Amino acid sequence: MKKIILSAFVLGGFALNSNAQATATATATATIVTPISITKTADMNFGNVAVSATTSGTVILAPAGTRTTGGSGGVTLPATTGTVAAAAFTVNGNGNYTYAITLPGSAVTLTRASGSETMTATSFTSTPSGTGTLSSGTQNLTVGATLNVAAAQVAGVYTSGNFNVTVNYN
Repeated sequence: MKKIILSAFVLGGFALNSNAQATATATATATIVTPISITKTADMNFGNVAVSATTSGTVILAPAGTRTTGGSGGVTLPATTGTVAAAAFTVNGNGNYTYAITLPGSAVTLTRASGSETMTATSFTSTPSGTGTLSSGTQNLTVGATLNVAAAQVAGVYTSGNFNVTVNYN
């Protein structure tokens, strides 16, 4: 019996001296960045376009604000150009951050004022293209597109509803 009590006392003593836990500390940190924003500074305008009575055509407006005709010969660009402008935006956010640019992926419909005739703008392009960098926290973004003009398109001013250009931090 003395052996059993002595063994229990020895084993119990070892159990009391063991350390089964340890503690460490850490901190949590978060950095709130300036929200990215985009502001329109100019609307897109293809200017004056003359149309063929028999052949459709296209007007390609580059992000630089220059325009050319497509190869079909269905449209010409008169010497009196009217207002020609790529859509323009200012992007603001954290300096030197990069961002992705999302342009309209489907056709934007332009409808004749006081009428129901339509044309479409497609194939949107931008400068910068695809991604931009916010040097000093700001960058200008310009957007062009291709205007699809039908043969014998009715004369008048055609305007679209709003179309979206979206920017998002990478």
